[in-house]
Amino acid sequence: MNRLHLFEIHDAPGCPRRWRDCMTALMRFSIDRLRIYDPILPHLRRLLDHADAPEIVDLCSGGAGPWRRLACALAEPGRPAPRVRLTDKYPNLAAFEEAAAGSAGRLDFVAESVDATAVPETLTGVRTLFSSFHHFRPETARAILRDAAVKGAPIGVFEFTERSLFAFGSMLFAPIVALLVVPFLRPFSIWRGLSCLPIPFVPVVSTWDGLVSNLRTYSPRELEALVEGVDVPGYRWETGRVPGRRNGIAVTYLLGLPDRPRSSRDTR
Repeated sequence: MNRLHLFEIHDAPGCPRRWRDCMTALMRFSIDRLRIYDPILPHLRRLLDHADAPEIVDLCSGGAGPWRRLACALAEPGRPAPRVRLTDKYPNLAAFEEAAAGSAGRLDFVAESVDATAVPETLTGVRTLFSSFHHFRPETARAILRDAAVKGAPIGVFEFTERSLFAFGSMLFAPIVALLVVPFLRPFSIWRGLSCLPIPFVPVVSTWDGLVSNLRTYSPRELEALVEGVDVPGYRWETGRVPGRRNGIAVTYLLGLPDRPRSSRDTR
């Protein structure tokens, strides 16, 4: 099946902020409980090895993504614990503050809007995008990758959605999961309950957006085609898939790697 860039409701500027925050919180809960991104930890360590500082700038962070788990997992003996900064074009400050508060100093965030196609020079280190790259059309996706390559920043794109019967079939359970989970997510909010009952706005919207996310997701071959037009000397690309360990959910990845950390390249 070819990639289809259909309309996701929570992408729309007119989508109520409360709905968007509910759906990103549900995504964060599912990712954490299923440990979806645990298998890509070796790739994150490789990206850090190519960075000029032990820092990570997470783009399009939504509800803080998988960083509650991953930031802790990256801290290991003999390696400096990376500082992770959460960013988004529409920052969910409540989610960012909650994540940072419970991170033992590993997580921080940028309160201002950050455009993934033009990341400020002050935000250095590895760039990551989790479960968000499919939101961008090819021309914008390529601009995100080019901005990283031109500035010598390692970048990692990670997606667990895919165009498969398994992925589409799993979305049949999304309304039930949303009804059972969203009203009880922390911090408690009466608005989350009202978004599910008596009219199930968020369960319906999250199911539609989940189906569309699968249709929008780039395959490894499509990612390879995207980076063909991003030819920057001293920078290379890798694509592939990492199989799931316990949950059977594979993760598609794209890595952008400078040949050496920029600090080494700039040394004369």
